[in-house]
Amino acid sequence: MALVKKAALSGQRSLARGSEQTSLNQLGRLNEEHRRKARTYAKQQKAAERVAAATTELASGITEASSAAEELRKAMEQIAAGA
Repeated sequence: MALVKKAALSGQRSLARGSEQTSLNQLGRLNEEHRRKARTYAKQQKAAERVAAATTELASGITEASSAAEELRKAMEQIAAGA
């Protein structure tokens, strides 16, 4: 039967566990960083969608105002012709 130093073996085990823990911590940090970037991207995407919706609504309003101005012009011409 061979003699084995337990202190050396347990030290290696604790080093392995320590490196596993460090690796898990790094993965956790990377995962958190990824989630943070995803949240930032989602906020930017939401803002872009809101700006696009507002732009579309504004363009619709301008088109409607242009049509109303044209109608008013025609009515003024008719009034002027009748007077």
